[in-house]
Amino acid sequence: MKNRHLLHCVHGDITVTAILLIQWFFALSVTGQPLPEDTSSVDKVMLNQWLKVPVSTSPAPLFGEQENLRKKVFSDEELLRSEPFPVSELYPEAKELFQFLPGSRWEPVSCDSTGVLLSSLPSDTAGIAWLATYLHAGRWLTGSLDIKGAMLFSVWLDGKSLGDKTRAGTDEKPGSITKPIKLEPGTHLLLIKVVSPAKHDFTARISATVELKLPFRSPDLVISTNPSGTKNIHHMLDGLKINGMELSADGKYYLVSYRQTLPPGDGSESWSEIREVAGRKLIHSFRHASVWSIHWLPASNRISYLAGQNEKTTLWLLDIEKGSVTPLLRDVEKLAGYRWSPDESFVVYTVWEEPEKKQEVMRKLDGMPDRQPGWRNRSFLYRYDLTSGVSTRLTWGNQTTWLSDISPDGKKILFGQSYPDFSERPYSRQNMFIMDLDTYRLDTVQYEEPWGVTARFSPDGKDLLATGGPSCFGGAGLNISPGKIPHNSDNQIYLYHIADKNVKCLTRDFNPSVEEVFWHPLDRQIYLVTIDKDLRRLYRLEMPSEKFSPLETGVEYLTSVSFASKTPLAMFQGNQANHWPCWFTINLKNLKYSVFEDPEAKNYRHVTFGEVKNWDFTASTGVKITGRVYYPPHFDSTAKYPVIVYYYGGITPVGRTFGGRYPFNIWAGNGYLVYVLQPSGAIGFGQEFSSAHVNNWGTTVADEIIEGTKKFLEAHPFADKTKVGCAGASYGGFMTMLLLTRTDIFAAAVAHAGISSISSYWGEGYWGYSYSAGASANSFPWNNRELYVGQSPLFHADKIHTPLLLTHGDEDTNVPPGESIQMYTALKLLQRPVELVLVKGENHHIVTYSKRILWHNTIMAWWDKQLKDQPEWWDDLYPDN
Repeated sequence: MKNRHLLHCVHGDITVTAILLIQWFFALSVTGQPLPEDTSSVDKVMLNQWLKVPVSTSPAPLFGEQENLRKKVFSDEELLRSEPFPVSELYPEAKELFQFLPGSRWEPVSCDSTGVLLSSLPSDTAGIAWLATYLHAGRWLTGSLDIKGAMLFSVWLDGKSLGDKTRAGTDEKPGSITKPIKLEPGTHLLLIKVVSPAKHDFTARISATVELKLPFRSPDLVISTNPSGTKNIHHMLDGLKINGMELSADGKYYLVSYRQTLPPGDGSESWSEIREVAGRKLIHSFRHASVWSIHWLPASNRISYLAGQNEKTTLWLLDIEKGSVTPLLRDVEKLAGYRWSPDESFVVYTVWEEPEKKQEVMRKLDGMPDRQPGWRNRSFLYRYDLTSGVSTRLTWGNQTTWLSDISPDGKKILFGQSYPDFSERPYSRQNMFIMDLDTYRLDTVQYEEPWGVTARFSPDGKDLLATGGPSCFGGAGLNISPGKIPHNSDNQIYLYHIADKNVKCLTRDFNPSVEEVFWHPLDRQIYLVTIDKDLRRLYRLEMPSEKFSPLETGVEYLTSVSFASKTPLAMFQGNQANHWPCWFTINLKNLKYSVFEDPEAKNYRHVTFGEVKNWDFTASTGVKITGRVYYPPHFDSTAKYPVIVYYYGGITPVGRTFGGRYPFNIWAGNGYLVYVLQPSGAIGFGQEFSSAHVNNWGTTVADEIIEGTKKFLEAHPFADKTKVGCAGASYGGFMTMLLLTRTDIFAAAVAHAGISSISSYWGEGYWGYSYSAGASANSFPWNNRELYVGQSPLFHADKIHTPLLLTHGDEDTNVPPGESIQMYTALKLLQRPVELVLVKGENHHIVTYSKRILWHNTIMAWWDKQLKDQPEWWDDLYPDN
């Protein structure tokens, strides 16, 4: 099997015609010079542009003439293979300092038909030189790399060793190494370390050629000293990433969490650090420490965290200004989480309890959720008092309780319970109570309510700020036409007055959906993180005037925010559609923001992005459908580009994220025009728009996608109407299959983890029935055959003729892999063009490092095969058995 992580099923014969696009313009962008007019097929390219670090001498170590423990003396071969720095960190450009040799720079060096001459190599002692060049591949290429020279040398391609030449030659017989290579579309670094032995008498010359197995056009492979290129999968996955930041109460310090992959393996390293906001000075590092749940205390510059082993956990307190570390709760079994009281006098913590373990051969399910691992476990609340050191149990029973908040005066807690109820949707009930910690008296906020909320105390403790769908609190947030069913993922915020239990929806006429809320204790204003169409924005709700104001943040998609509770300062992370994420600070008084951390600037310093432009249309139904277009870098309006249409069609819009499972920047960077649209039913556009998702299952959405694609192609003459692909995942994968039963405008399609039969997904997926409680409200296979059968692509598989790639994690518990398997089976029996790739050991998302790369490459190779008439990459990944 070609890739052991990907289980491949053989496809039917597919014949699709296409033309080569974009390579000329890609090549022009990286060389800066016009290409030769002759683009006839050639099969050998000389590497004739190089960067060089001047030769440095390298004396042998002391006692190098003595034999070591393996009976070897120090040799030039040892010098060649010894690296005092990680080669993978090199990514040189002209005039850039060579950081591992002070005072040296990478300089362009002339090259002729015989190769590059390394002048001034010392003859009386060993010398070392470095060469680098970039191979810009406009498409997938395969061939062999031949490097010839009398010196010793080591070769790396994209940081991976290709081999070593460990013996010196002569001018007559210099010697060489030849290695097979495969170049994915994009920019590749070829690096050579050259070692000249002492007292050599050969000419110091290196020549290199690439011989390609396939006929190709000149722009398909460009040799350059310019590292500029387009975004690739390694930009997304590799390098230092910041997972989160959290401000201390006074805004003086921040806690930052880092993550870094460790290629070529699947491992990664994660750690946290404490730094000063002013100057970023490092105060404390948790690197290499096995700790978790690290948080600032609410009122002081102290940090708490969990650590432990053998299922026993201790809560620790770190005072960074005093330099002390104190254990608090010691060796608690199954400690799950904790929260500090506002005055830091006690902690409310959560402990998991498990039922008595039995050796079960036959297992009777206790309802549908009992299929999920750990469902029978329950969590309960405890209070730990710092002064007395006493722990007190607060809740008991057979229903999980979770802590929502602690009142500002520390006298009460807000907690909730949730349990199944299969009598009506959404098939669960919620209780929410306020508990007096002195008397244990309960005040009921919600009891046996089907539509639950999350809530926090107001700064004065008199109100609760609750978040939930429009149906919460007896429908207090509803704002849709009579007869329509709301979609309860369209989150509203409610003000619950504790004294008289009066409820007011604050966002009933506010279209964005609320994701997070923070009621600032200093300025008493409410800050909202919202889904606002395809943006994720920060709003301020001024109290008591209840006026909404969007805050300018400089980003289109805000992913995380942290507020300092004792000063008007916040910190947030966000990105634009064609710019990587950065961390910012914002002054909540004057609302000025600035970049605080830009950890990926180095990672993307040589990446060129195309434009992202809005493109909306009005459907024949009168509904405005928003969208955007990703243009290839160095876009030429006189050319023709293949097109990829992407959508989701489910609950949420396709946000302007920078990464994600389907990185549109990468697609565009490989010469595709990418059109992303937001069909009816998504939250963030108002309740009327989101309610269209309920009991629809593509009835409206498919028509909007087809109509939008046709209008897009008509409005953009540079879009190739004969080479249009479509793609979606999960509900979007369902939409892909459904679209192919209704139109032939697409030349290829990709469906990841898609639903082919609504009824089987409804019954088999872990959350199929509960998701359907919203998406298929009051509709079931026995009372709505038109929805469950009529809208299921499987029952219309005979109408599909478009080449379809199905991908699925073979351990998907959300949308079981059978959804793709049964569509694959149907299309194979119908002898239609179809591929199925199952990703071993992955769930709904493909997250393992190496498998993510293979999965991404599978999709890119599919597009190249179907939309560019370039099947070689696909055939290399999945050769016929």
